[in-house]
Amino acid sequence: MSSDTLISVRNVSKAYRIWESPSARLTAPMLEGMTNLLPENSKAQHWLKQRATCRYRDFYALHDISFTVGRGESVGIIGRNGSGKSTLLQIIAGTLTPTAGSVKVNGRVAALLELGSGFNPEFTGRENVFLNGAILGLTRKEVEERFDAIAAFADIGDFIDQPVKTYSSGMQVRLAFAVQTSVEPDVFIVDEALSVGDFFFQQKCFRRIAELRARGTTILFVSHDMGSVRDLCQKCLYLRGGQTEFCGSQHDAIRRYFAEDTPATTGGDGILAKELSAAGQTVAQFLSAVTWGSGDPLPGPAKRLRIRAVRFLDESGQLTVIFTMGFHASLELLVTADQDTIAHIACTVLDREKQTVTCLGTYTAASGPVKLARGESAIVAIRLQLNFEAGQYSLFFTAGGPGLRPNRGSGEVYDATPVLGPIEIKWNYEEAPAPFLGRFGPPVTVTVSKTTD
Repeated sequence: MSSDTLISVRNVSKAYRIWESPSARLTAPMLEGMTNLLPENSKAQHWLKQRATCRYRDFYALHDISFTVGRGESVGIIGRNGSGKSTLLQIIAGTLTPTAGSVKVNGRVAALLELGSGFNPEFTGRENVFLNGAILGLTRKEVEERFDAIAAFADIGDFIDQPVKTYSSGMQVRLAFAVQTSVEPDVFIVDEALSVGDFFFQQKCFRRIAELRARGTTILFVSHDMGSVRDLCQKCLYLRGGQTEFCGSQHDAIRRYFAEDTPATTGGDGILAKELSAAGQTVAQFLSAVTWGSGDPLPGPAKRLRIRAVRFLDESGQLTVIFTMGFHASLELLVTADQDTIAHIACTVLDREKQTVTCLGTYTAASGPVKLARGESAIVAIRLQLNFEAGQYSLFFTAGGPGLRPNRGSGEVYDATPVLGPIEIKWNYEEAPAPFLGRFGPPVTVTVSKTTD
């Protein structure tokens, strides 16, 4: 294997034996053992083999998988549940043995697979850090030098000195990720374990993975979040039924993944948004049901304009943080002026890596700024169609004075919310075609006109 090839998987298959009954686990191996005592190819030997094999069947979780990964490459492994993704990662990590084929890995491997794997539940978090560090090849001194950084990244406070069996699933994955990424591995393998972490910790993890990738670490990444796969990976292995369906560009792989078991055409007139109304409400009515409130009752420190509360509504006007891709949402803010004010209101949407997906509001919608006299309040409703890829997003709101780029806060910022969320945009790709494929779905019209010779 070339020094530039860190992972080589050749013709790997993994079979699991499924027994017809508990007793077959004993009788079938006994019958197979007896065949070795009989003459080769005799009728008696053939009869015993048939009696043995009828008591079980082999299920192939993986069948004839081959691919290579170069130094510094990031490869996504995608597929539906049961396609063999986790089995393949465990074989590469060395925790499973293939039934056939070979796997070669060069360099130090760090793997984040099953939740809690590698942790002794009776040991404290601190003791498990040193235990896992030793397993990963670090000396005690090296672990001591990195311990403060590990504890800071995990951010589980005093629980670091409590037994791991008292940890929540989120705390376990925090500590495991912090330890595994602290060793500066040559190969970093990540399964779906990150999905149990909270949204903001996931953002933190994806930034760390991006840092590892920039330093030349080879990454194998399994996820059902196609947005993360596209952003983190250079290419993809798409598994279907334990076999390679496609290996190549992540964009092509994701397109094939979305197309799996999806009808080629769809009927219907599309999605119609219900009109949402924020007019005619009092401040008390608005504050009776909100997603976020400032907790700063008037009067307070004087501001030109204060954002007092925010709420997220679906098409039916219900308060929620879970939406359907392609449907409409209303993001509503209650603002109050402490003095005569002209202000633009903006909403910035962030993905799980905390990158700006879009920024929109009164300036970008060309609706004109909000004009309020001292003591006046207003409800600002930003209504939009959620033409974003399914996944989780966070967002924040700003109020600022007109300037060169008021929608991005380049002028004076009067008030801003913290980062709120996450909100989740969902779509069941297995039941119906998505409104669009990819990260965004801009408005589009398709026409077909017949021509004559």
